[in-house]
Amino acid sequence: MNEHRWVIESDSGRPLTVNKIATMHRQQWATRTREIREEWWALILQAKLPRLDRIRVEITPLHKDRKSPQDCAACAAHAKPCIDALVDARVIEDDDPTHLVSVTFLPPDVCGVDGLRLVVINAGLDRSALTD
Repeated sequence: MNEHRWVIESDSGRPLTVNKIATMHRQQWATRTREIREEWWALILQAKLPRLDRIRVEITPLHKDRKSPQDCAACAAHAKPCIDALVDARVIEDDDPTHLVSVTFLPPDVCGVDGLRLVVINAGLDRSALTD
């Protein structure tokens, strides 16, 4: 299979953790979710991802330093609106299991900036590999 990958990064602060959003009022979380989704929609359009049938996604929190490292999947609630933005930007038709094959959370990357990295991997069938 021909694997194509697109890397998209945001440096707009540490991703919100599941524990953090549990302390937020639902209106506050709804507003923050909309902001995250709109930010990632713009980043995805800027990256010019093509329309894809099926994808895999790798998510990595980015950390400025080694203070308070997050668990691998602690940013799941922050990642969900990023994935929804892939649908908004028409990269995939829906984020159901037919189109979104897997989501993998990787440990934080201490890289001097706080943010999030999304790697979108084409998981579609390589039609050139088919032979009769």
